[in-house]
Amino acid sequence: MSICRYISKMIWILLSLHLSSPLTAGEQQAELLQYQIKEAGQEPYLSRIFVTPLMMRIDQGENIDGYILYDRRQRVIYSVDYEERTTLVIKPKAEKGRPLVAPPKVTTQALDVGDAPMVAGQKPKHWRMLVNDQPCQEVLTVSGVMEESLSAQKEYLQLLAEQHKITLAATPMAFRDECTDAMQVYAPTTLWDKGLPLRLWDINDNQQILIDFSPATAVSAEQFSLPDDFELLPMH
Repeated sequence: MSICRYISKMIWILLSLHLSSPLTAGEQQAELLQYQIKEAGQEPYLSRIFVTPLMMRIDQGENIDGYILYDRRQRVIYSVDYEERTTLVIKPKAEKGRPLVAPPKVTTQALDVGDAPMVAGQKPKHWRMLVNDQPCQEVLTVSGVMEESLSAQKEYLQLLAEQHKITLAATPMAFRDECTDAMQVYAPTTLWDKGLPLRLWDINDNQQILIDFSPATAVSAEQFSLPDDFELLPMH
């Protein structure tokens, strides 16, 4: 899909957004993002994200095998697996005494979006992230839209980066590359700092495309709770 065609589709989504209906008992109001995720060599799948000031939930829609909850206040990630009946708890602690490794050089480059139409009253921006002067990742963004969701996702990526730092030294170099290290560990929010990603892709043929969003949607409060009888597994 060309950038111009994609932006035109996003304009249609913006114009068709509906106002939230009154909340009923047991419901909360949340921002909603829906991305189509395409990982290299895999079939595309849906990633649905609900965000409130206190919580973020990530799942793949209805009839799912599990979900992720991010407690924004406590800075804890919970990964729920229905099949195993477990909840993985990710709460990284800073490692002390480890030798510091020089991070790669990460820079950004603004690219021309041509005659792309306006989205939310502004022209989208096209950015490229360079790692040691080599192209790594690109994004098409818009600013001032879904800011609560953007903040929550940046917090989540930063927390995951802390966990990745703990395990990075034990990862064989054969399974690492500078681009992935930059995206996951050293500079996870570099392109997210430019605004809400409408489309994000990298040199490894991974991409995510925003297909729908709503600034206010009613969601059951149970969506932000954990199963009572699942085993808690702290991640070390």
